[in-house]
Amino acid sequence: MKVTLSGIVFFPQSPLTPDPFPAPDPAALAVSDALVERIHSDIDAAGGWISFERYMQFALYEPGLGYYSAGSARLGPSGDFTTAPEQGSWLARALAPVVGETLMQLGSPSLLEIGAGSGKLASDLMAELDRSGLGNVDYSILETSADLRDRQVSRLGSSRVRWLDGLPEDFRGIVLANEVADALPVVRFVRLDGEIRPLGVARSDAGLAITPGPADPAVTDAVTRLESSLGRALPEGYRSELCLLLRPWLAGVLGSVSKGGTLLIDYGMPRRDYYRPERADGTLMCHFRHRAHPDPLLWPGLQDLTAWVDFSAVADVAVEAGFAVSGFTTQGQFLLESLAGDPDAAARMSAAEASQLKTLVLPGEMGERFKLIWLTKGIDAHPLPGRDFRNWL
Repeated sequence: MKVTLSGIVFFPQSPLTPDPFPAPDPAALAVSDALVERIHSDIDAAGGWISFERYMQFALYEPGLGYYSAGSARLGPSGDFTTAPEQGSWLARALAPVVGETLMQLGSPSLLEIGAGSGKLASDLMAELDRSGLGNVDYSILETSADLRDRQVSRLGSSRVRWLDGLPEDFRGIVLANEVADALPVVRFVRLDGEIRPLGVARSDAGLAITPGPADPAVTDAVTRLESSLGRALPEGYRSELCLLLRPWLAGVLGSVSKGGTLLIDYGMPRRDYYRPERADGTLMCHFRHRAHPDPLLWPGLQDLTAWVDFSAVADVAVEAGFAVSGFTTQGQFLLESLAGDPDAAARMSAAEASQLKTLVLPGEMGERFKLIWLTKGIDAHPLPGRDFRNWL
């Protein structure tokens, strides 16, 4: 149930299974219960409250218990959510010409994928590059989830792919990150009585609840800078999120690239759209068994938590790191423009492929929610296929 108090929405953890969610099995519930106990201990040690960023770190990445650390992460039709690579090979087909053209410029074709999920994109992309004559690509994967890494090894084998434990130095090639930045833990905040207050998690009779915490100078400063860039103050009661980890994470990724490009694909939007007054509760979303809902406290560790990416912030970090923003477009625009060069594609596709493509390109599905941003350094980069939306940034 939700309780509203002074403009704050509390989401107590319910011991009951909310309809229409299917109940997790007893073993999964035991993992979630163990994680809640770990969170309770952290809350007690911190004096009764932890930031939402801290909670999200627990929920997704706590060793042995978090969503991406306990073997519970599920992709595809039988899991909790689907990604573009799981909808056929359309994304790989569209990426191959962009990737191939850049790798040929570099001479030593190297591609690093961060957070490769099930390994489907890597498998499809290597197949497409093979068909284009680039069969000698050095493909590496950096994966923090042991469960997903095992799935990738099972799908891809180890003959053509190397798994890394950290970012390389002096990397010359392309870094690809599909649906990675949206899983970085975020700070949640609210403007309450004219003051910026961080939102976090405390104990409640039901288990856990979202509550405002004491003012945090770092959060206040970040929101103040955000409002300055927007040219307006956020209204009273406005709730949203900031990903303070985006800057150091992306700076680290870009810092490893001495020449080449970095391509990010993710849910997101430019800052002016992200923080519209009418988007008064942010973009945080949870996924469980293909049901999207707003309750981050439901069965911690058993559901995915995501927040959309501020692509204006991505562009800012890239420029500061000496990269050019060489392209920014929607996934729908990117895929449709890529297909435009193949007039017979529609005639060849099956009904299943057409359905997958619709999911990827329609505005109400993944077509406009997902964006691609192309960051380059030391190469002659062409804009991404599709309408160029860099002026939005």
